[in-house]
Amino acid sequence: MAAQSICPILLAAGQARRFGSDKLLHVLSYQDECKPLILHALKPWLEVFSQVNVVIRADNTALLDLLNQSPFSSRLTLITAEDAHQGMAASLVSGIKANQQADGWLIGLADMPFIQSSVIEESQALLQDGAVITQPEYKGRRGHPVGFAAAFLPQLLPLNGDKGARDILSASASRISHISSPDDGIYRDIDMVDDTAVV
Repeated sequence: MAAQSICPILLAAGQARRFGSDKLLHVLSYQDECKPLILHALKPWLEVFSQVNVVIRADNTALLDLLNQSPFSSRLTLITAEDAHQGMAASLVSGIKANQQADGWLIGLADMPFIQSSVIEESQALLQDGAVITQPEYKGRRGHPVGFAAAFLPQLLPLNGDKGARDILSASASRISHISSPDDGIYRDIDMVDDTAVV
């Protein structure tokens, strides 16, 4: 039996209103590297997957240019979310629509640079082994990335608003395969400038 084709999707089409500027372009010092936040966020994904889908806004030309000029641009598939202003669900649906043929999807957020590649790798492995939903947790708190098997396509495509797939997770809580994260990187995101302080 062929290995399940799990599609990685990183959502990078937010407005970053609370940050005050495009946080994904904000230069962050982390792991002895100073580079834009999105490049930090992409690093663990590129350690696991040969190709990563990134959902972006069509009007974010600065981010488009950065990704197209990055050393790993050939390993990125950029997907435009035309309705990104409608909320996170619109970005999620755009990414899944562009990859409907996959056996499952692993969804991450581009403002979360502290996720360990081991969490992404284990999530992929569980989905390939038949898990229908995956979600990591650390000290009882759940986070990202979240994985869905192809069976959830009919429930994912109609999503709208800013809750993403939260309702699906709530309704299918007993079917979630949990992954133990080594740290809080699975829920530590960058919303405000103060969040960029690495501790």
